[in-house]
Amino acid sequence: MKILHVMSELPCPADNGMRADMGDRLKAMSRLGCSVDVLVMKPKVPPEKRHLAEVREIAGSLAFIERRPVWKSVATIAPTFASRNYGLAEFPLAREYDVTIAEGEEVFPIFDNPRLRTGLRVLRVHNDESAYFRELARAQKHFLQKQFLRLEALRLLPYCRSAFRRVDSLWFISQVEHLRFVTAQPASAAKAVWLPPSIALGDLPRRNTAACKRVLFVGSLHITLNQEAVRWYLTNVHRHLFQIPGYELVVAGSTQGRAAAEQFAEEIRREERCTVYTNVDDLGSLYEQSVIFVNPMQRGAGVKLKSVHAIERGIPVVSTSVGNEGSGFADKDHVRVADTPAGFTAAVAGLLQNCEEREQMALRAYDHFRQVYDCEANIGRLLTNVAPRKPEAATLPDVALSA
Repeated sequence: MKILHVMSELPCPADNGMRADMGDRLKAMSRLGCSVDVLVMKPKVPPEKRHLAEVREIAGSLAFIERRPVWKSVATIAPTFASRNYGLAEFPLAREYDVTIAEGEEVFPIFDNPRLRTGLRVLRVHNDESAYFRELARAQKHFLQKQFLRLEALRLLPYCRSAFRRVDSLWFISQVEHLRFVTAQPASAAKAVWLPPSIALGDLPRRNTAACKRVLFVGSLHITLNQEAVRWYLTNVHRHLFQIPGYELVVAGSTQGRAAAEQFAEEIRREERCTVYTNVDDLGSLYEQSVIFVNPMQRGAGVKLKSVHAIERGIPVVSTSVGNEGSGFADKDHVRVADTPAGFTAAVAGLLQNCEEREQMALRAYDHFRQVYDCEANIGRLLTNVAPRKPEAATLPDVALSA
């Protein structure tokens, strides 16, 4: 099977949820014997050679597409984040494909390419993008950036509706957002599926943390919603756990070299009993040396993959409802869910002081994870069910991308 896989960013390093999802799915398709060509939007900072080599090792070909300047993309009907990627519509595609997968509405312009000949058009739905941008706007302090995010949220509503109509299949990462779609659009329910985050399964990691009282948060530190989550935890939960001997919080995440993210990291380093790691290539040792993972997200959309990856590592998770939304993990059985400061504090404290309870919960979560999140099995089922179709040329867009 020949597949065109279109991404907004290189999946290596897998230092955020979306990259991990894209990268593991790419590897799974390769293991299944698919020939996969990869198109990626060109980043500002050139990727490291080892990361390029990792993708080229499993991809049939890899090409980077130049983004439009922001100033050319703001005054458009379509959202700026998609309009900037209109180079995808002009890329000289030469091959025919059985399936073309667009990783989010951001790279939807690939389907406006008149040279695209593909049997099946697939959109991977990572978020309710309009809702996500609204939440970003609420968390943003800078006035002009807040207004820009609000404008993007408004433009995303018709753009996403159009995108959903124009594809053959919608692969939702969030179970909740999938259910919302099929309930609201019963006529289109047949083309919507829940495809859980793509994770390559392995053995349950061995961890010896019976006496440990270290709590871990991992998330991209340049994202304002993650900053808001960490601040909420520090303000409402952190100090109430000081009575537990040995308790400490570890925060780790990428700053992408952004000054605001580096400043945020320095801010939380000054907190008592708080250690911060930035831009760590391998987080394995941090997971192994921690006893609980916390996900205190207050806003957001889609699946918060930070919790899923913690469960993959065998760590019990305490999360807000927002942090657990769409993942398929049940409160009290697989994770602890709490939305109030008192409830969150009690959940963390209870697990810190009961080794048997937290390890049993982590085992139940991991068993459920293995049943639901097997990337190769999930993508294999979807591709097996793809009926052979003659590649079709791209159709004209019903939403203009340029002014």
